Amino acid sequence: MQAFPALDPIPLPAPVWLFVVLHTVTLALHFFAVHFLVGGLTLATIWSIWGRLRKNSVLLNASGLIAHRLPVVMTYVINFGVPPLLFTQVLYGRALYTSSVLIGVWWISVVALLMISYSSLYLMSRSADRNRFSGWAGLIALVVVLKIGMIYSANMTLMLRPDLWVEIYRTSPRGLTLGFGDPTVMPRWLFMMLGSIGVCGIALVFLSLKSNMAEGVGPFLRKWAGRLIAAFTVVQIGIGIWVYRAQPAAVQEGLTEGIFYRACAVLWLVTAVALVALGGIMSMKSTATWKSATVLALASFVNVVSMVLVRDGIRFVSLDLAGFNVWDQAVSTNWSTVILFLVLFVAGIGVMGWLISVVAKAKPVDERYA
Repeated sequence: MQAFPALDPIPLPAPVWLFVVLHTVTLALHFFAVHFLVGGLTLATIWSIWGRLRKNSVLLNASGLIAHRLPVVMTYVINFGVPPLLFTQVLYGRALYTSSVLIGVWWISVVALLMISYSSLYLMSRSADRNRFSGWAGLIALVVVLKIGMIYSANMTLMLRPDLWVEIYRTSPRGLTLGFGDPTVMPRWLFMMLGSIGVCGIALVFLSLKSNMAEGVGPFLRKWAGRLIAAFTVVQIGIGIWVYRAQPAAVQEGLTEGIFYRACAVLWLVTAVALVALGGIMSMKSTATWKSATVLALASFVNVVSMVLVRDGIRFVSLDLAGFNVWDQAVSTNWSTVILFLVLFVAGIGVMGWLISVVAKAKPVDERYA
């Protein structure tokens, strides 16, 4: 029996390679925003609770500094998340729509969960601005965000397992199933969530360079930034190996046979080791400059892009083994629409860069949260 639904009779409006490139770029930006949100939320919540218990003003100020920015970070998570999801639907709709229906209740619940987490972030930020305890709101937002991450990990894995679809539908036709026993779901989720804390260390380096903070907060952020980058990148390397080894033997073989995916995996590992070394040096020296922060950010971006390419390789190989080759789809390119889209895409990136430059040049406001 054919596992995948019948092919959409409407051809793709642009070449497959173009959708793949756009998907890679936008997904890397989305993952960067997700890392900053999950890592920042985790640290702000822990430091808020810890600072409250120990009556430590440095911890409370550091927590408030992060909490104040999290609602803005969430807007980037959502806006950068929409394009790669749409490109995934275009390229792999026959697989993604099926898996989304099979976990339909959970998949639709993401909208409500996002609103709960977004509201909690605003409450956290508001509490920090008023020098009140913000850890409770952070804890709610963190639990909800982690749940959203698990739903995404489950769906993006289930779309690769057409062999399970019929049995899942027979077991739970109402879309209530989320756990289906795939050994790769947990390592994929942990890779993103725990890795976020290390990537967030880079944001702490940039924050530590601000001059309008309470005394002692800058050195505190620099010290913890280096430690977090080094420690959690090591953790992510270990989980990345777990993700690879949890794949079926045929998928592992398909990845290692391809020179491109081997090169991406090596690039990911090299940049990860570089981040561990840079983070370790920073934690020992407790110093940072705009130049060193930019080097860290560039190394991390290359690391995330190479990870996205390896992740896509797992999807290509898995679906190809199941009989779905993404490159075999009919294409009828509408170049006028493609050019208009690309012009607007570049213009949107330019406007976003302009907004960031305006924020960077704005007159600093004294930030104290304790």
